[in-house]
Amino acid sequence: MSSVESTVREMKDLMKQLLDASKSQSSHQQITQELWNSVQPILVAQRELAELQHNSHMELIRFMVEARYKVTQAVIRGNKESLAKLTGTSPAPVFEKEDQDDAKKGEKDSMRKLDVDPKAKPKG
Repeated sequence: MSSVESTVREMKDLMKQLLDASKSQSSHQQITQELWNSVQPILVAQRELAELQHNSHMELIRFMVEARYKVTQAVIRGNKESLAKLTGTSPAPVFEKEDQDDAKKGEKDSMRKLDVDPKAKPKG
């Protein structure tokens, strides 16, 4: 009987050690909280970096739009001035109209080179 009692006693001691070991280990919730606490500064830094990049990108876009606006305004002013000069002191410009379309002219030239009559019916 002594061996049975000693075995039971050993089992109780082992169970007690196992219970103490499981109590000393961090719980799932504690591990999760520690992980979150260690990751959170990284996430905050990423958000701040993304915001800085966004702000600098938007500043660049604003600068480009503003520059384009200024150029466009200068072109408009120049056009208005040249129109005022044209209507004020000199006669209106005469724009020449070409009689033929260049594409049609090119087609006629290529047909002449081939010695092909465009009105002739194909042989078949």
